[in-house]
Amino acid sequence: MGQIGLGTYRMSVRSAEHKNAMIHALTLGCSLIDTSSNYTNGESEELIGYVLTEHPEFNPHIVTKAGYIQGANLKVIEELNLQGLAVLDLVNISEDLKHSIHPDFLKNQIDLSLKRLNRSSIDTFLLHNPEYYFKTPEANQAEYYKRIAKAFLYLEEEVRLGRIKSYGISSNNFVLPLNDPEVTNLAKVLEVAKSIGAKNHFSTIQFPFNLIEIGALEKFGDYGDESLLELAKLNNLTTLSNRPLNAFTNNQLVRLATYEFITKDFDEKSAIHDYQVCMKFIEEKWLAATVGDELVDAQDFLELPLIKQFNELWSTLPTTDAVEQVYYGHFFPFIARIWGDGGLSAADAAPFYQLLDHSLKFARLNMTKKANTFKAQAESVGLIPSQTGQVFSVDVIEAYLNYGIDFVLLGMKTVEYVDQVSQFFKE
Repeated sequence: MGQIGLGTYRMSVRSAEHKNAMIHALTLGCSLIDTSSNYTNGESEELIGYVLTEHPEFNPHIVTKAGYIQGANLKVIEELNLQGLAVLDLVNISEDLKHSIHPDFLKNQIDLSLKRLNRSSIDTFLLHNPEYYFKTPEANQAEYYKRIAKAFLYLEEEVRLGRIKSYGISSNNFVLPLNDPEVTNLAKVLEVAKSIGAKNHFSTIQFPFNLIEIGALEKFGDYGDESLLELAKLNNLTTLSNRPLNAFTNNQLVRLATYEFITKDFDEKSAIHDYQVCMKFIEEKWLAATVGDELVDAQDFLELPLIKQFNELWSTLPTTDAVEQVYYGHFFPFIARIWGDGGLSAADAAPFYQLLDHSLKFARLNMTKKANTFKAQAESVGLIPSQTGQVFSVDVIEAYLNYGIDFVLLGMKTVEYVDQVSQFFKE
């Protein structure tokens, strides 16, 4: 049976909560941490470096990745290009997002990762979603594997130098049907690795897997009788699965977890009262700030498009991500405009942050309701056992590990999340 690995997407060295969760997971026996050079702009790697420097008694297997060019890496690629480096094979998606697995860029990313991780060597280095190449109009399968071969050949040199110990690929497209023009075909990747040398260091693949997205178990034909997971095992590859609790169906997210431990003490009546107080507070400030000859009243405030939308959304948003998008992208900037140059005092701002917390709790309730509906369906068709007495996410992870996946990567940003799955760590 496999284990849980700590996924660090959205974790940052600036968060004491994230530090405590990582230390707690390592204390319980977590033996693998997955990160990437672009996770929180490098702050995820910095967190790992900080924790492992402060706690040398821990020695987890570290997996990091590179390929994305966004945030601080946009400046990096600009500087490399000015030196004539990493110009070839650059995938331009937008001004804010590019991608590359060219050796020039990979060297730079390994340099930065080693520094942030405060390590002399990376255990496993992965090409991060190289399928972004397929967003170019001239993309084709033959060129795709040429680019991967170029990267693998370079990574063998990094192994020889001792800066990485092994390498692999993280690709969402591993699980696509093999006739899909954008598939990452593991059989062809294995051919690339073997063409480099019989003793190559291609060791690991990472792919999405959950109760809805089960492509890793499907036998598409061109593999012979093997699924992706079986072919990986036949070739002694370590398998890492991501998105274990974030399933997508019909372009909609189904979160395969329930949040009773967060919402058990939530008082909806108190939340509604706080909402009404906040709206009255904003209304009074808006009326006082409105200038001009035209008379305005409370009804004008209620008819403001943002207020009308917020009134409908604040307690009905389907995910916590959606809550944060509404608050930080729209609601808080709206409040800042009303308060003007003077800004909000800490006392003025406190009710609005309390309201944000209420909306996050409502989202958790909405997510739990949706998850429980799917849980009943999953139990009825035998995807997970019935009436185990465990929380939904534990039943789900247990099912994945029974399929033979080596590490299920799970984002655990709080000690409470770590405790929920502590049975899957091996001390």
